[in-house]
Amino acid sequence: MRVFIGPLEVAGIATGLARGLHAHGHEADLVFAYSHRFAYGGARDHGGVAGWWARAGRWRQALSRSQPLRKAFAFGLQQLLGWAVLAWAARRYDAFVFLYGETITNTALELRLLRWLGRRTVVVFVGSDSRPPYVDGGWFPADRPFDARAAARAACRQRAKVQRLERGASVCVNAPATGHFHARPFVHWLALGIPREALAAPPAPMPRPALRGLHSPSHPVLKGTARIRAAVQALRERGVAVELDTVEGRPNAEVLAALADCDLVLDQLYSDTPMAAFATEGASLGRAVLVGGYAARAIAAEAARHGLPLPPTVFVEPEAFEAELARLVADAEARRRVGADSRAFVAAHWTPQAVAGRLLRMIEGTVPEAWWVEPGEVAYLQGCGLPQGVARERVRALVERCGACALQLDDKPALRDAFLAFAHGETAA
Repeated sequence: MRVFIGPLEVAGIATGLARGLHAHGHEADLVFAYSHRFAYGGARDHGGVAGWWARAGRWRQALSRSQPLRKAFAFGLQQLLGWAVLAWAARRYDAFVFLYGETITNTALELRLLRWLGRRTVVVFVGSDSRPPYVDGGWFPADRPFDARAAARAACRQRAKVQRLERGASVCVNAPATGHFHARPFVHWLALGIPREALAAPPAPMPRPALRGLHSPSHPVLKGTARIRAAVQALRERGVAVELDTVEGRPNAEVLAALADCDLVLDQLYSDTPMAAFATEGASLGRAVLVGGYAARAIAAEAARHGLPLPPTVFVEPEAFEAELARLVADAEARRRVGADSRAFVAAHWTPQAVAGRLLRMIEGTVPEAWWVEPGEVAYLQGCGLPQGVARERVRALVERCGACALQLDDKPALRDAFLAFAHGETAA
């Protein structure tokens, strides 16, 4: 079987899936419309229309917003080339895996054509490509004024995109914490996972006078970097020997080198998943990972309900982050145990071959019943990248300015009412 994976890389997921499919004896090609700033590798120049499509994408990326006409021309050129790439790919590949809510042409017609041709398509959502923008610190960062009308328009577009993709795809993969806009069942994100090789003999942390924590934010405001730094500084002021190494905007190879030389991984403060990409990289090296997020309240019960293993990171609510950090800094045995458990989890469940094996079940149409999530199950309210108080204020501002319909949840009255109660600090009946 030949599998198309694209049209862009997300945290090394595409590269890992291709490696895993190769291990199962299938041909899998990475066909990207853009280059990745963190240089995960794995892609090659396919030449022909795919090569021209990628070059148009790189040109589009390189153009600044101060060149709107050139940027618009590059966009139009890439869209036009996209149809030629679709025609090439439809002849060449038996199945398609699309990441981050994007396809080759980003049109409904594309998925209908692939289905008509008998091609299986799996759409993998990874967070901000499906999460409601009004509770997403990536869309509307916490340090900037909130534009309720812009958020209403963004939510409308987001819902339309999610439902366009789920109507055309064979399978959609998403997390319940970001699946608010689905109208059809989707496969639980933990049933797929992030493909990553775990080292058989992870490097031991170097002896040093102060414990070294590592934080590598792709978006510092979204990841809560200021509060993570403040938590480390608070421990230092209490006489605790700890330091924080922050790596930003560097190639993935440099991040991996820093992970091998740290004692503890501090992922993010407002996550809606227990083990995102950076946390997975740390776990694969046997490092204990501390993650903050409001989704910690219900994630274990949710995973158990679907019969899925839960990544064993230390996942706590943001208010408990500093206390948990202090505990891990003081307890070397706890760090060793969490690191070992996390590496064992990656080695057992999230290797490229294991993840690709589950992907193949989706491609082949043999998804276990337990993996499916009904849209009505979605109940998470706090979003990602925002303190709960900020998320609450933004939902309230959106509803007051644009009405409850701006939530784009009228098809899910219980979830809509839960958001309305959340906005006013109440609990929905």
